[in-house]
Amino acid sequence: MKRIASVELLRFISSFMILIWHYQHFFLPFNQFSSFDITDNIKHQPLFDSLSLLYEYGYIGVQIFFTISGFVFSYVYLQRTNTFFFKEFIVHRFARLYPLHFLTLVIVLFIQIYSLNKFGNYQINSINDAYHFFLNLFFISGWGFEKGYSFNGPIWSVSIELIIYGFFFLSLIRLNKNRFYQALIVFIILLILRKFNISTYMELPTLKLIIECSLFFYSGVLIYLFFKKFKNSHVQLILSIILIFFSFNGNFKIFLFCPSLLLLFLSFEKYLNNFFRKIFNTLGNLTYGMYLCHFPLQIICIMMLRNFSIDTDIYLTIEFLLLYLIFILATALLSFNFFEKKLNTFIKKKLLP
Repeated sequence: MKRIASVELLRFISSFMILIWHYQHFFLPFNQFSSFDITDNIKHQPLFDSLSLLYEYGYIGVQIFFTISGFVFSYVYLQRTNTFFFKEFIVHRFARLYPLHFLTLVIVLFIQIYSLNKFGNYQINSINDAYHFFLNLFFISGWGFEKGYSFNGPIWSVSIELIIYGFFFLSLIRLNKNRFYQALIVFIILLILRKFNISTYMELPTLKLIIECSLFFYSGVLIYLFFKKFKNSHVQLILSIILIFFSFNGNFKIFLFCPSLLLLFLSFEKYLNNFFRKIFNTLGNLTYGMYLCHFPLQIICIMMLRNFSIDTDIYLTIEFLLLYLIFILATALLSFNFFEKKLNTFIKKKLLP
C-alpha cells in the first residue's frame, strides 16, 4: 500500500520532539554524575532559544504518535473487504515491533548491570529487576503491573498501544457500516471519561493513561475517515487551521491540536513531488529506531563520560547536542536497513503463508 509521505514526515518530527524532550536525561535528577539540575536550569540547555518548545513540550510527540497510529491503521485496515485477517495483523505487528524492542531491552539489561557494578548505581531509570524484565519481555510494561519506568523506558507507549490495537479491532474492523459514527461515539466516550477522570474513582492510574492514549488514537481514526471522504486539500487545510485555532483558544486543548496538526500535514500531500516523498518516507523509516535506541545510547554516553572523567558541562554545549542527534539518526538508519527491515521480512516469511 502506498505510503503517505506527509504523515511519515510528521512521524519523524514527533520522534525528534521526544529526542529533544529526553535530552534532560543528561542532567539531575536523572544523571547522578551531573552537577546541573535540569528542574531549576532548563533554559541553559543548548540552543534553548530555538528549541524551547521542544525542551518544554516535546512530550507531546507521544500524543502525536498515537494520533498518527490511529490514522495509519485505519488507512491500512479499514479499506480491507476481508475482516478475517487477525493473524496477519498480529504477525505484521510482531515482526515490526518486537525484534528491535528485544534487542534494546537486552542491551539496556547488560549496560545497567555494568553500571551497577562499575559505578554502584543504575542510570536514568532505577527499576531494573527481574520482575520488570519479565514485564518488558512480554510487552506488558505499561499495563499497570509495573512500579515505574524500567529498562528501555520509552517502550511503555508501545506496550499501551497493543491494548488499543485489540480494542480497534473489536470496535471497528469487524463492523463494516457507519464507521465514522462508531469512531465518533468511541471518541466522545473517551473524551467524557478523560474529562471526569474516571480512573481516579476506580483507583486505577494506568486506566487514565490508556484512556488518554486511546483518545488520540481514535482522533487519528476520525481524521482518516474525514480524509477519505473529503479529498479536497483546500477543505483539509481550512478545517485544520480552524481546529488549530480553537485548540489554542483558552486552555490548550491537546486532544484537538494533535489531529488538527495531522490534518494540516495531510493537506500538503498532493503538492509533494517524488523527490520529497522519497526523503520523507526515508525519515519515517527512522522513527522507531530513534525512539527505542536513544535511551540506551544516552546511558552509554553517560557512563563513557564518567569513565573518562569528562566534565558533564559538555552536555550544555551545542556541539554535544548536534553529535547526540547525528549519532542517534545514524544508529536509527543502520538499525532500519540492517536489522529491522531484514528481521521484519524474515519473520513474515516464516509465519505467514
